[in-house]
Amino acid sequence: MANASIKDYQEVIECVKAYSEGGNVSGEAQKPAFMEGATINGAPIQTLFDLVDQLGPSDSKTQIDVLDVVGDIAAVRVTMEGFHGADYVDFHVLKKTEDGWKIAAKVYTEK
Repeated sequence: MANASIKDYQEVIECVKAYSEGGNVSGEAQKPAFMEGATINGAPIQTLFDLVDQLGPSDSKTQIDVLDVVGDIAAVRVTMEGFHGADYVDFHVLKKTEDGWKIAAKVYTEK
């Protein structure tokens, strides 16, 4: 747990939950979890928000695994089942900002 407190781990999980739970509602609901300029598979994060809005509400389930937290950076794996009939695995890189933990980048693949 190098340089990270239990509180840091909990805040990282809360940030990623905001992304995953928001994805079941709308792209707008996901936005607070992301940093300005964040990316998804190298593309602007707005790509994700637009897709979520296009697909509409979902009832996907997620498992969030914090892989590591060091100082003001973190790595998280998200396993998602049932997002509009598909299952995914994401990796997120987070950065602690003045506004708390935010996702800086997301990469994903379909399971």
